[in-house]
Amino acid sequence: MIEEMDLTPLECPEPFMKVVAKLMKIENGELKIRYKDPKCREMLLEAMKLMNCKVLEDSQNNGVFFMHIKKESGSSEKPKKIELTGGC
Repeated sequence: MIEEMDLTPLECPEPFMKVVAKLMKIENGELKIRYKDPKCREMLLEAMKLMNCKVLEDSQNNGVFFMHIKKESGSSEKPKKIELTGGC
């Protein structure tokens, strides 16, 4: 099942926080997100690494960023602690 989140009306760090919160609640699944704030991109990519998620798509079209993320619980690694560093 693929869930979609339209985060285009939100400014950083809200899209980042909503995506991380959503991914923490699911064990397996895919998430497609749309957002406009470019400051969130690097934060999201770093969080995906720390949470052992795969980024299947990372693109931009007319100022809207698209990201397709896959999370699987089959990983033997524990997720690392994620800290907000005020990157926005």
